[in-house]
Amino acid sequence: MAGTRVFESLDAEWALVCAESGRAELVLGWLQEGGVLLGGERAPGLEDVLAELERRDRAQGRVHSDRWLRVLLERAAGEGAGALLAARVVVQAMLPGAVRMTQRLLRAGRDFDETGQVVVACLYQVVRRFPLGRKGGVAANLLLETLHWASRELKAEAELDAVPWHPVLESAVAAGEPVAEDDPAEAAWQTVLGRQAAKTGLVRVGEVPDGARGELVELLVWAVAGGLLDAERARVIADESRAGARESAERAGVSAVAWRQRRSRTVRQLRAVADHWVQAA
Repeated sequence: MAGTRVFESLDAEWALVCAESGRAELVLGWLQEGGVLLGGERAPGLEDVLAELERRDRAQGRVHSDRWLRVLLERAAGEGAGALLAARVVVQAMLPGAVRMTQRLLRAGRDFDETGQVVVACLYQVVRRFPLGRKGGVAANLLLETLHWASRELKAEAELDAVPWHPVLESAVAAGEPVAEDDPAEAAWQTVLGRQAAKTGLVRVGEVPDGARGELVELLVWAVAGGLLDAERARVIADESRAGARESAERAGVSAVAWRQRRSRTVRQLRAVADHWVQAA
């Protein structure tokens, strides 16, 4: 991907951190004290420690990631070199989610690296200040809080197409959402997207759009926030895309010709919106 210097620089910095002697043993000691790893477990280097933690996350799920993240976040809240190291390990673990967050926060005229710098800076702040008493998935809440901070920072730039998630993020962060997930970055984003879609009337109570419909709902939310579609038209498109919508229209007396005309109009509008979406990314 073009314009990814901020994340390439972080990976290069991480290699230097891992090369310093004693780092792996220090982090291993913290994890053993916290009951995450057993005494006597060893790893060749710091990158191997993180790789092993991620491997166990995949095998054991959120319960395991919550445990080790809390151990390091408690250290990261302190002072000195140890706190900085603990924070750096957590930031490195969160980088894949930060990259995806940056991609989704892009708008027309906004540079990937500039946006990524805001996201990473906010991620560091969140890691150093994370409220350990918060319930639910730690990784997802780290990213949700980062999205909240980044939204505020980008909105403060006073761009015409400022990030539309800010009011929804306020309430989502206050509620400590989300509480469960397989993919923390996706869970953080879907928490905000779902609430924004419900607020706009694009989903019904209890509806969790996924797959192609989920992508359509995300596009519609973005289009309404950017002024490319009015909310009422977006709701009509969302309704027409539901399973069984054509059959319901036919029962209401809508002819096949009229339905095709509706769909053609929808396709034209969505094609124009998608073009803007691609340009923004």
